[in-house]
Amino acid sequence: MQREANTNEIKKQIEDRNFRRYVLSVTSGQEALVIENLQERITKQGLAEDVVDYLCPMINEASIKKWEKVVKQKKLYPGYVFFKSRMNDKIWYVVRNTPGVRLIVGAETKPIPLSDAEYQQMMDQIAQSQERSELNIPYQEGDVVLLKNGDFKGMKGNVKEVDADKGMVVVSIEMLGRLTPVAISVDQIELAN
Repeated sequence: MQREANTNEIKKQIEDRNFRRYVLSVTSGQEALVIENLQERITKQGLAEDVVDYLCPMINEASIKKWEKVVKQKKLYPGYVFFKSRMNDKIWYVVRNTPGVRLIVGAETKPIPLSDAEYQQMMDQIAQSQERSELNIPYQEGDVVLLKNGDFKGMKGNVKEVDADKGMVVVSIEMLGRLTPVAISVDQIELAN
């Protein structure tokens, strides 16, 4: 009788009829596959009304390739998947036994949902990356750099100007006894030793 009371108490702890966001630790690099498996298993179990959203947050990251700015999607939290769900014993069992899922972040007997503030902070971070996709240029005015390619390969110069939007820097090099400004892509230079 005592054991049965404990079981009912645990079931009550896991029963949550409100939609909340939970975090799954998953096999890194398998986030999309885990979401696909999870959606399939949830649908087969007739729980589609209880699990309403899946997310592997992505942000934009800019770089320079062959004189052009390239924006790629990058996982904000590699190895983690977020889902919005009600929570009960059945959902908890299906989710944690989905291939690729290592654990639901939280306590052993009751998953702990993300707070609204934590979720909003993550969404703000994603929105900011979508808006600007700024290029992170590791050079600043005054740095001594070595030109890696082109007509001035092997020459050293001082960075005079940085244009993050275009991924370009102006480097002042000595040529024929004079300082000459050269506009060059950031992927064509490196810090000199």
